[in-house]
Amino acid sequence: MTTLVGVDLTGRRVVVVGGGAVGTRRTAALAADGAHVVVVDPAPSDDARALVSSPTVGRVELVERPVTEADVDEAWLVVAATADEAVDAAVAQWCLERRTWCIHGAAGTARSVASSRHGDLLLGVVSTGVPDPRRVAGVRDALAEHLASGAVDLRRRRPHEGPTTEVADG
Repeated sequence: MTTLVGVDLTGRRVVVVGGGAVGTRRTAALAADGAHVVVVDPAPSDDARALVSSPTVGRVELVERPVTEADVDEAWLVVAATADEAVDAAVAQWCLERRTWCIHGAAGTARSVASSRHGDLLLGVVSTGVPDPRRVAGVRDALAEHLASGAVDLRRRRPHEGPTTEVADG
């Protein structure tokens, strides 16, 4: 069973194992949300390298070597996104042993959410059974279009009193 939860990763350490297309896309999104993202890959893509110096809300670090078990220590979230299923499975197992959330397809303890922003609202869609990314993205797109059409009243119902998040770097 999957539960949809909003998680504030601002300033928190997130490890992305894999600097290819999927890892780079996940890294960019996590950094845009303010996370301190550590990408571990022995041969990252040029796009992954570019994220280190691109302006984002969060921070991106690049570690150019194979992943080790110690890399997942102190992480709030880990994304296993290599092209090697054995490596991804090992990363997922290390996370399970540490009770750290890990995004790794159907085998992970967390799932990526197809999302869209509408002012200060974040719409998210995730499958509860076997992951079905195209279906989830299609539902997200249809709901986002409905919200953008003005058919739903998105006005705030109570004054903004958002929490202040302070997290030590690490």
